Amino acid sequence: MTDTLTGAEGGRWIVTTIASSHRFDLDAMTVTRIPGTDAAATLNDQTRPLIEIVHCTVGARGYWLMSPEADESEYVKHYWHLSSTIQAIDPIVDDGPDRDINARPDPER
Repeated sequence: MTDTLTGAEGGRWIVTTIASSHRFDLDAMTVTRIPGTDAAATLNDQTRPLIEIVHCTVGARGYWLMSPEADESEYVKHYWHLSSTIQAIDPIVDDGPDRDINARPDPER
């Protein structure tokens, strides 16, 4: 867990807010909003290229800029997102290809 995300950290992170979660992949420079059960849907409920994290600190609202899709770029310079209050910022642990999703039964049992 960390208190602030700037974008320089690299790796993958989950930013949990009051109403939603945001998955940041700072190696790929993308962000995806995952709305909570009581959250309204937004234009940002998809993976978008991340331009800049302006502010992302636990206890405050988050603010970041994202690129539009190619077919939107003629009309939109960038998208921005202002989140609800950030509750936690946690790294995503990489499961890797050699870890099983479902445990295999023990043949000795």
